[in-house]
Amino acid sequence: MSGGYDERCAADLAIVGEGRDLSREDRAWLARVVTGAVRPNRDKPLWDLAHALAALARLRGCRDGRDLITLALDPGLARADAIEARLSAVSAEAGAATDGRGLVLRDGGEGWRTTWSGLARLLALAEFVLTSEDLGHFATISGWFDELVTGPDPDAAAFLAKRLARHLAAYRNAHLPLAPLERRFRAILGFLDGRRSFVDDDILDFWRNEMATGERPGFRTVAEHFVTFEAASGLLGGLESLAAASSLDAAEGWEERLDASLADLAASEPAEALAALLSDLPDGPKILTGAERDDLADFLRLEPFHRTRPLTALRAASFGRVQSGIANRLRRGGGGADVAQRASCAEAESYAALRERAGSLATHLARMLKIAAALRIADRDELPVEARAALEAAEADLRRVRRAGFEDRARLAAGFAAVDATLVRLAEETGRLEQALATLARQRPLEPAFAADLEIFARAFATAYAGEAAA
Repeated sequence: MSGGYDERCAADLAIVGEGRDLSREDRAWLARVVTGAVRPNRDKPLWDLAHALAALARLRGCRDGRDLITLALDPGLARADAIEARLSAVSAEAGAATDGRGLVLRDGGEGWRTTWSGLARLLALAEFVLTSEDLGHFATISGWFDELVTGPDPDAAAFLAKRLARHLAAYRNAHLPLAPLERRFRAILGFLDGRRSFVDDDILDFWRNEMATGERPGFRTVAEHFVTFEAASGLLGGLESLAAASSLDAAEGWEERLDASLADLAASEPAEALAALLSDLPDGPKILTGAERDDLADFLRLEPFHRTRPLTALRAASFGRVQSGIANRLRRGGGGADVAQRASCAEAESYAALRERAGSLATHLARMLKIAAALRIADRDELPVEARAALEAAEADLRRVRRAGFEDRARLAAGFAAVDATLVRLAEETGRLEQALATLARQRPLEPAFAADLEIFARAFATAYAGEAAA
């Protein structure tokens, strides 16, 4: 990927740029239009293109769409002076005309106009939409051009503009890893009023606002979107390029910063990364039970928020689980009293209880790391006294463990050796979660924080799921 678009898009742009011998400025303009980096209205060039084609059809007396395609693909009309020389002597025809500045289309009111240089750029855009993806959409777009010429609809140009906008939006979705991120971020950027920084309560307020509009997104899902939003903000050096991009060359090192990193960001989710990490742990030896794996998934799925925004991690673990239960119940066709009971958040786990569970996980994983060390280090005579004592304590822990796979020492050692890196990572992250929760508890006592959030989530759930609860 290069410049925020994939190799297919780069090739499509290169074909037009080289075939028409476009200047660097015109190539940059075309790339901005194709990638949607035109503000405030990314579809304005497509609206201009549709009206330019309508004006050309009238001015040249085109019989059908093939005449327009001939004009669009003519390399002799790639430069403003060539277009002016070709068209300026053509007389006005049915509302289309030329003047000293360029092309004019009058359909009542003030009409539409463009300069000769503007028309040259629009014809380059026309060639792009016709020839992109190895002419894969040529027949469809040719048909649209034909309807523009032969159809009696006075709004044909506006209709073509809408069709082209939908077509290019689909193209962006297929070839720009940035496209799905921008759609996701647009609502967040609007809510934050362009701010790049946010706090835990911003995430909660955004979710409440979405719930109030009837969208009913999962709180966990919204939190994951904020994780990706924050990561992209750091990757791009701020989201100005998403909020008000004016040029692909506006930021130094644009391509290098967007390449593989942005592609990876667009293709992954925090929960997926954690799932891959936990999948590295085999079923035997049973270092983690199924319940312990689920707890880790709940606590660490919003990485790095378990370290940097532990309150959001607690909200997702407690109330996200409640909302998932409601959604699962509704998917199975349930409703009524059961949904009303769940929406009251009676099953929500308190933040103090979650902190205690996180502490137990941290203690267990630290214990497993010590056992792994005891299994690996056989010769201890040369070790310091403290290290020998720690290993002996780990040996005592090992003798007390009653889990499947812990009976055979040789197989147990091989099992631990196979997951050393994963175990270390999980232990480190769980320890950081425990520290973050301890800091949070000092800054914002957990019991009153949970009580306040319980009221907020219960009210939001009751309002959003009132219809199903009454069914």
